[in-house]
Amino acid sequence: MNARAHPRLTVKMKEINQQVLPPGGTDTCALGVTFGTTRVWAYEVSDTLTKNVLGPANWPAVTVENRRGTPTRMKYVNELPKFGDPIIINGNLTTALVQGLITVDQALHWANPLGLNCMNRMVDCTLTPNDPCCHAFTSAPPAVVHLHGGEVPSAFDGGPEAWFTLDGKTGSAFRTLDSPGPGRAIYQYLNSQEPGTLWFHDHALGATRTNVYSGLAAFYFIRAPNKEPANLPSGPYEIEMAIQDRQFDTNSQLFFPDGSDLNCGTGTPADPCLNGPPPNPDMHPFWIPEFVGDVAIVNGAPWPYLNVEPRRYRFRLLDGSNARFYNLSFGSAPVYVIGADDNYLDAPVPVSTVFIAPGERADVIVDFTNLAGQTVTVTNDAPIPFPAGLIPGVDQPSMANIMQFQVSATAVTDTSCDPATQCTRPIPMVRLTDGLGTIAPGVNIRRVRQLVLKEVQGPGGPIEVLVNNTKWDGLRSPSIAAIFPSDGVRELPRVGSTELWEIINLTMDAHPMHTHLTQFQILNREGFSEDPVTGYPAAWEAAFPAATSFSPLCTGGVFCPEYGPPLPYNVPNADGAIGGNPAISTYLLGNPTPPASEESGWKDTAKALPGQVLRILVRWAPTSTPVSQARPRLNLYPFDPTRGPGYVWHCHIVDHEDNEMMRPYKVAP
Repeated sequence: MNARAHPRLTVKMKEINQQVLPPGGTDTCALGVTFGTTRVWAYEVSDTLTKNVLGPANWPAVTVENRRGTPTRMKYVNELPKFGDPIIINGNLTTALVQGLITVDQALHWANPLGLNCMNRMVDCTLTPNDPCCHAFTSAPPAVVHLHGGEVPSAFDGGPEAWFTLDGKTGSAFRTLDSPGPGRAIYQYLNSQEPGTLWFHDHALGATRTNVYSGLAAFYFIRAPNKEPANLPSGPYEIEMAIQDRQFDTNSQLFFPDGSDLNCGTGTPADPCLNGPPPNPDMHPFWIPEFVGDVAIVNGAPWPYLNVEPRRYRFRLLDGSNARFYNLSFGSAPVYVIGADDNYLDAPVPVSTVFIAPGERADVIVDFTNLAGQTVTVTNDAPIPFPAGLIPGVDQPSMANIMQFQVSATAVTDTSCDPATQCTRPIPMVRLTDGLGTIAPGVNIRRVRQLVLKEVQGPGGPIEVLVNNTKWDGLRSPSIAAIFPSDGVRELPRVGSTELWEIINLTMDAHPMHTHLTQFQILNREGFSEDPVTGYPAAWEAAFPAATSFSPLCTGGVFCPEYGPPLPYNVPNADGAIGGNPAISTYLLGNPTPPASEESGWKDTAKALPGQVLRILVRWAPTSTPVSQARPRLNLYPFDPTRGPGYVWHCHIVDHEDNEMMRPYKVAP
């Protein structure tokens, strides 16, 4: 859908019926079984002025294509119904179903439109089944749209506190242009950034995992022909693909494990939960650490196939899953990565597999030229959770295959660029690194931050996952609250500045870390000692102070969950880094590895691997700004990023971000 012809768009969030599973009949994939429609939430896109529907509500929604420098005004309308409400679908009166299938946990730190006091309460729901906190949320659903990868003002970023409901309730960060009325928000996207692949999805606090799982996702392209590689495969040969995993019940409806199924957690082949029931139901009755699906979904279809010609195709791939990583192989077809996330690489990178994590995008060219008459199966061998592997006793052979390409036998003429020798970016990208692990000449690092990722364990398993051992609301983490008593925000980079963030992963899982507003470049990754006595985790825990008036539950030298970093945040450590954590340098293994060539460009999401430091260079200036022109206090965005409610950075495993693995940050003047 071309936004140049429709500069004002209305995006409605609706509940619909969609034929997701095979309908049966002559479809051999259905094995003679007729599957009904699936109830999902979806975006409908229409022209605001003419009211003409440009893309009917669908999971995923129609792609919005934009021209760089041409603004697009989006009016978002929340029409999501609460469970059991009467609604009309395809002209027929029925009742709302989705909210009753996909459970929101009110004990999380979440949007909480009803204002219940459920967060962090110890509730034994077997003893108090009538406690409101023991029930799923079934009022008007909160939602907000985030343009993932967008260089936008924070008022239009669609952050987690900017949610709004059909009945007019709003979050503390809610902003809108004009006065569109209850259940509506108007955002203006300037589309001033470099061309690439963005996407938009729901981002409501504590309900992102459920809203996205319900179907609220769509691609958003920014094009600039004179800035893009020439003669890329286009038209029918350019195809976007949102790859996700899902589960379905016996009624063809989405299944989201919440512990309500009596077979949940048995570990048997019939176990519908795959990764078990909620690990600590007395704290979070319905939250599970990572959703694991057993059906591969591409663009809303299970294990689909696509008829292609023996020529080159461009695929814009998105990992839109809650928690699943994908390592995709395209058989014997040559594959080249031409872009990562929302920016182009200087030249195509040949790869044997495409490795993407939740939130990441890969822009690839797949060459079927020499495969006429063959079938190419796209396979996946990434474990879940990544990288440790499948939950013991659970096998998921169904996720080893994602889709197929059936290549026609008829030769065709292909005039698109050949990525083996062409398809290069016309203007080289601005480099903060050389792509080989070294900071580029002229790049001045204003500040180094060392920040940890830490999981908090309870009796049954994970309680939550934290960024820098700090709650979403820093005022609830004593060390941060003591230093920043006004709002608990501690990442305050200067506009125009470049910082080196060293993200130290103390958990057992990989985490795709995502920054709003700004893109970054990966410098390198390096392992550190995890020896239980002499390694960095032991030193980090030993740094925690004894009990004080504002941290009465802490014991000196013992990990204090949710306290915040163990040391004063703004006091540089022995490495000269702020962040409140002990210096990492003496624990490093001396094996820094540069980013893979296909992830060496501008990124907004990057994988932080367990036992490693992920180093990223983050700059608060447009990606097209030359190194020599960016400097602290100089704003080169076409808007003021220091105004408004601010931005966030977080893990894009949405089950994690919904349970504290997200922090606000603000850009300082």
